[in-house]
Amino acid sequence: MQEHLASANARAAQLISIAEQLFGPMSSPWTYAGVTFRDQPPHLYYFPEATSVQIALSLRAVGDDLQRDFQLSHEVCHLLYPSIDPIQPDEPRTIVLNEGISAYFSVIVVATDYGDEAAGIALENLATHSPNYFRAFKLVLALMQRDRDAIKKLRAIQPMINETVTQDLLAADLGLTQEEAEDLVAIC
Repeated sequence: MQEHLASANARAAQLISIAEQLFGPMSSPWTYAGVTFRDQPPHLYYFPEATSVQIALSLRAVGDDLQRDFQLSHEVCHLLYPSIDPIQPDEPRTIVLNEGISAYFSVIVVATDYGDEAAGIALENLATHSPNYFRAFKLVLALMQRDRDAIKKLRAIQPMINETVTQDLLAADLGLTQEEAEDLVAIC
């Protein structure tokens, strides 16, 4: 297990760097404490008493690099702008934009490292098993096709993605209609 953990932590460092290039720098009151594997779906695992956060990957990711990278790339995006406040650690409901960025980055990583066929399978799985995330992916894909720096521009206005409101999206001058902006800030 230690070998898989070391590999996941090394890969996380690479993916954080790539995500920051695409979406802007990490903006977090939490201290990143590495990757762990848990018998749960992938998520950010918070330690409010220590103000630290880990990326928790499911056990499916142990020994499966594609699964590890798919899960890890998704959680890395959440790590850039966590939606949990250390002072009030109640978990808020996540907006479409937040999950869409994470799904978008996961598909990009899989396509880059494992090929278009693997990315197609990942998208089919999203469409079948996580239709809300698939819809979020499609909305963010359209946004990124319109302006590849869209998330950086938005984060210059609102660094914490989950706190984005319609007016932030419109102020970022991304060419969005009111309806498109409202879709992106809806609860996922």
